[in-house]
Amino acid sequence: MSLKKKLIWTYCLITTIPLLLLAIFMVSRMTADAQRETEQHAEQLSRQVGDAMTVYMGIFRELSDYLVTSMETEAGLPNADELMLRRHKNILDTYPEIVGIAVADENDRFLGTGMKRVSRDRLDNEEWFLKAPEVGGKIAVLNSSEGKIVITNEAYSADQIFSVMVTGKINGKKTVILMDIKKDVLGSLIDSVSANSDSIVFVEDDNGEIVYTPVSPVVYRIDDQGLAIKDGCQETVKIQGSEYLISASLEKESGWKFISVTSLIEQQNKVRRLYLIAVISTILMVLVVIGISNRLAESFNGPIQKLTRMMQRVEQGDLSVRANFKYRDEIGTLGDNFDHMLDRMNTLLEDIQTEKQRTLQAKLKSLQEQIKPHFLYNTLDTINWMARGHEADDVVRMVEALTNMFRLGLSQGKDFITVREEIAHVRNYLYIQGVRYESKLTYKFDTDDDCMDIVIPKLILQPLVENSIYHGIKLKKEGGSILVSAKRDAKLLHLSVYDTGQGMSDEELDKLRKNIDDIKRGEPGSFGMTYVIERLRLYATEGFDIDVNSRLGEYTRVSISLGLKEDRDV
Repeated sequence: MSLKKKLIWTYCLITTIPLLLLAIFMVSRMTADAQRETEQHAEQLSRQVGDAMTVYMGIFRELSDYLVTSMETEAGLPNADELMLRRHKNILDTYPEIVGIAVADENDRFLGTGMKRVSRDRLDNEEWFLKAPEVGGKIAVLNSSEGKIVITNEAYSADQIFSVMVTGKINGKKTVILMDIKKDVLGSLIDSVSANSDSIVFVEDDNGEIVYTPVSPVVYRIDDQGLAIKDGCQETVKIQGSEYLISASLEKESGWKFISVTSLIEQQNKVRRLYLIAVISTILMVLVVIGISNRLAESFNGPIQKLTRMMQRVEQGDLSVRANFKYRDEIGTLGDNFDHMLDRMNTLLEDIQTEKQRTLQAKLKSLQEQIKPHFLYNTLDTINWMARGHEADDVVRMVEALTNMFRLGLSQGKDFITVREEIAHVRNYLYIQGVRYESKLTYKFDTDDDCMDIVIPKLILQPLVENSIYHGIKLKKEGGSILVSAKRDAKLLHLSVYDTGQGMSDEELDKLRKNIDDIKRGEPGSFGMTYVIERLRLYATEGFDIDVNSRLGEYTRVSISLGLKEDRDV
């Protein structure tokens, strides 16, 4: 599998799995919310209707208490019945849902407004009279007016009316106030709190009989278990293949149970829509993720493929290619490093070519320079023998010193000599310069025996001694001395040339140090120092360092530290 496909699969898995889990969680959560919302709605519907009925029953209770209190107060008045009937009429006019009011006592006395007595049977034997609570008790409710000998003047069927009763004491006798109320008031109460066409509410009395129900075939198909549901409980039933949620709330004053029946079809449709939306959204998100993953994978794979093609061209010898990535990330850094590597390779190839040319020129120059010393060496040898013949010892010593210098300089064409040979070469050079400058120049050597056999590039001290004479001692009127030292430690050989000549100012010292740094970087500089540094750079591969210290009018010290090379062939 290619890198691009691996990246696409990785991105898709990393993003799709959380998206699927999130979609499942959201659908589950929204489904639970929809179910809980339906349950809360069904519970609130039955409870609100019951609460509204409680308020309504409170009104009837207040009206009944008002009548009882008025009757007890006016019981001794000659026109008490007339006053009572007038109050009844006012109540009927104010509350049209109340269709009749009757008063009966245990002595079978009857007085009614909008109601009449249809039998001479005793009133205190009637169910409604017997069911009326004791004095000071709660209001009593009778589901139907069927079987009563007291009926309303208007022709209402028994299942259109329910009755409420309140008990009082008039002249020491139990007196019951009966009100007949149209059951339409229950429909109004239900309609006032129910705004959902998927829900219906019906009323059941304490005997399990239906008090009121809207026209709906659903209610009559609820089984006994559904009708027996307790206050505050909910139950899901299936009616004609559809699911309904039943919720019950008990109205404490009347003892009636208000049961709401809510269709779950809308909830199920909502859940189906949620699942459909979730599936479509997930598919769209997966497609978007695939598209984004493809772009991201291409943003990684494209530059890598480009780098691969350029590397193949470099492998074939084309060093002119460049990435030139515009990315500012790790890919861009990789491309920049690749371009820098090619630039460095081109620079190194140019340096190698330049170094080859310089090496050839150096070898040619060395060969040319060797021709002159050989001829001069042979000539000096002839002069030496002629001076010996004339017993000119000072000339002989001078010629021998110069001859030894040339012999050590040639070194049979070797590039490396021992420290002992290098010191001997400098000693001969200083002897010749000492003869020239006489008392103006003195010199001495400080060398350790344990470093005399160490191999070093030849002719690195003589240019430094020459600089000490011509740029230090020669410029000082009273002359000076030169100290040449050779010391070693565990890993380095330390060579130094110290003179008490003219010295340098701080500006001149800084200029010389900068010149040395420039020469180390391959830039042109003074001939003597360039010669020394070039030899050290070409042959002292273990590393080297040159340090210069000076004080104007006092001294100059040039120190060289280089890695030990005792294993060189000399």
